Amino acid sequence: MTNDHSQLLLDIEKKSNIVITKVRHVKFLKEEIEAYKDLKIGFNTLRRLFGFLKKTKPTLATLNTLARYLGYRSYAGYLSNKLNFDAWYFQQKLLLIQQKNDLNKTDFNSINEGVQYGKNIVYVAYFVSNLILENNLRTLNSFFKKIELSKIDFSYLLQFATIITHSFYRIDENKAIIIYNDLIKHASFRNTIPLLYIDYSNLNGIYLKVLRLLAKHSPVISDLFFVMLMEFYRDFYTEGICNRKEIKLPIGFSKFNPVLKGRFYAYTIMSSTAIDSNLKRKLFKECSTNRVSWFLEEVIPALLIKEEYKILKELSDKFYEEIFESKAWSDKTMSSIFLIGLANISWYNNEISSAKRSLELVVLEKIELSYYNFVSLFYYLTELKVSHAENALETNAAAFIILKQLVLKTGFERFIGASEKYILN
Repeated sequence: MTNDHSQLLLDIEKKSNIVITKVRHVKFLKEEIEAYKDLKIGFNTLRRLFGFLKKTKPTLATLNTLARYLGYRSYAGYLSNKLNFDAWYFQQKLLLIQQKNDLNKTDFNSINEGVQYGKNIVYVAYFVSNLILENNLRTLNSFFKKIELSKIDFSYLLQFATIITHSFYRIDENKAIIIYNDLIKHASFRNTIPLLYIDYSNLNGIYLKVLRLLAKHSPVISDLFFVMLMEFYRDFYTEGICNRKEIKLPIGFSKFNPVLKGRFYAYTIMSSTAIDSNLKRKLFKECSTNRVSWFLEEVIPALLIKEEYKILKELSDKFYEEIFESKAWSDKTMSSIFLIGLANISWYNNEISSAKRSLELVVLEKIELSYYNFVSLFYYLTELKVSHAENALETNAAAFIILKQLVLKTGFERFIGASEKYILN
């Protein structure tokens, strides 16, 4: 710990998922801290700590407030538990715990302390994966009942969800569903596994079954809303028909996660024949009141598949900076989606060189694994359009081969239909 408390501030940024680069980010952080257990901290105090005002030595009360936000009783408690942040020390603890047949209160306290440092969550994920492979339902239930996961940085939680989800794919599907069914009663399991790792690649397989377990067991309105939207996605991309009952806005929609809000508007776009002035107005209003990079994560693909390039350009022109402002690990996915959107805008305007440059910036390998095949379908559909415009036979043929392979993996037949007019003979 340095004299200027830099590690404490880094831990605050990690937990809040707010990287402080502008004064307005300090405002967001103040709101985030004060929303946690009714803590209070001054705006100018935070501005001094992050260098936007002349620095002064923070008071103990300020340090205690920040420590409590991180889950500690005091700043002294934060310092005394710093050893639990050490990766190798924590791994050794987990190895010793793993040798036991049953975990006690001390073991769970050690894990809870260790996961306060985000990087340790990966080791915990492999610990849980081992329990899944061993079919140790007793310890798994205790884990998701007693371990506090909601305070962990989103990016680290996504890594946690990815590792554990793929551990389920290593065992027989019927056994996996039995474990899912047993654990899904725990909100911490629902929120950190099936609701976080949104598996487009298996939306026609095991993930669809998991979603239906969610609908059966979860008492949360937003969970049921999410399942309905994902079943619509499955029908839209797989069968090309959308004759389901209309999905209406549930009570409390305004407080939902921006990504879930965006998913609803994506549903609205995909199920409509065209974007009217009312829907357009709502889209811009939501972008003005939500974190844009999250809200548009589902909206942009919907605009692309419906070929709504004009509205996509208007959104891009107005919210360009907000889309690219986040530095979170997981935002490589959103950046890739937006770059594919920009490539389509350029292609639509017959600016082929610009479209190719945007596609060249997309690094598919860095996209979240759950979104990888889904985003790749849009990437290769866009490459088909661009190569068609250039009359580039080899590139066009190669893109279509890969697109067909992705359709085979996902079952999203709609992309075959969407690609037909861009195939060179």
